[in-house]
Amino acid sequence: MNRTDAIQGWPGFIGLYLRIGLLGFGGPQAHIALLRSELVESRHWTTEVQFEEGLVLCEALPGPASSQMAIYLGWLQKGWRGGLISGICFLLPGLLIILGMSKLWRSGQSSEFFTGVLATVQPVMAAIIWTFVWKLARNRREPWQRRTGIAVGIGTFLNTVLGLPLPAGLLLVLAGIERLRLQSAAANKPAETSRHERKLPGLLLPLPLGIAPWAMTAPGLLARLFGLFFKTGLLVFGGGLVIIPLLEHEVVQQGWLNAAQFLDGVAIGQITPGPVVLTGAFVGYQAGWVQGGAAMAVAGALVATAGLFAPSFGMILIATPLLQRLRDQPKVRTFLDGVLAGVSGAMAAAALSLSVTALQGGSLVLQVPLFATALWLSLKKSISPVALIAGGILLGCLVRLLV
Repeated sequence: MNRTDAIQGWPGFIGLYLRIGLLGFGGPQAHIALLRSELVESRHWTTEVQFEEGLVLCEALPGPASSQMAIYLGWLQKGWRGGLISGICFLLPGLLIILGMSKLWRSGQSSEFFTGVLATVQPVMAAIIWTFVWKLARNRREPWQRRTGIAVGIGTFLNTVLGLPLPAGLLLVLAGIERLRLQSAAANKPAETSRHERKLPGLLLPLPLGIAPWAMTAPGLLARLFGLFFKTGLLVFGGGLVIIPLLEHEVVQQGWLNAAQFLDGVAIGQITPGPVVLTGAFVGYQAGWVQGGAAMAVAGALVATAGLFAPSFGMILIATPLLQRLRDQPKVRTFLDGVLAGVSGAMAAAALSLSVTALQGGSLVLQVPLFATALWLSLKKSISPVALIAGGILLGCLVRLLV
């Protein structure tokens, strides 16, 4: 039986991607390994070469790589309809679980027990974020990468603390542009630009810059949510937790959540299946609830999720042929290198702010040792985020029962 014959009809296709989405715990590498096991090794719906080509493409694009791989593989198997359906099915289980947990979280805000348990989880979450920062920084060994990270980190910190107009998304785009400028200057000549390369600034760079002010001034909550999350979806380079510096300041500034509540949302995104960027659904839910109750909360979650993943669907389903030609272009790689170099700095600035919030969420006698222990377990023992958060919840329950 050849590969085409082996691909089932729509019910089997939909069922497989729903199951993968439901079992998608453990982060993007676990998701990608599961996709490979099911589609390459078990069912032979795609070849090893096609899978590797898709992985290279998705790793080079902004957005969650595992979700983009699900979209890409569906596109390979059944065209644009397959890509659209596979992506939705991959995200749907995690989205539904987050909607349920968002409602429980909202209901639990009046419970002292519930808020006390979450306060215990927050330093654990802060430790997980610092581990991610360390892993990013460890891979940035060139002096220019470290300088870029420090500059973006300082700018993000000033934006958070002093309210200067230096959002992390803008700083990351500028880091990419600056890397292009320095590379051209080092070559002592303008870089040759092919027809396809010229399209990159025209297609990608103005979008976050143009959407950023619109996202905060557009009429209506749903329009603002879509704009903010669309911009964020264009700038998620280096892993799902990169949404933290891109979102935290603006979400708090809008009054949708405070810093501690935002950290709760990140924790919920970590312990549910699917990509951690589904945290955006939690933010959209809470923003909608504040403005219009349960119906607006669900609408806010759906709109935030749509905005967050719209760039991924668009780039895979519409622009894959162009992107396959662009990915190896020198100017494209140089721009992406600059953006990635700045990610660790933006993450560190956000982690610092959120850590202060987490430590102030309860007694320092408990919060500081808990943070230090979680950081040690995460860095030295490689304990998974899901296990650490589960341990934090159990400890929080125990503390609240004994107090």
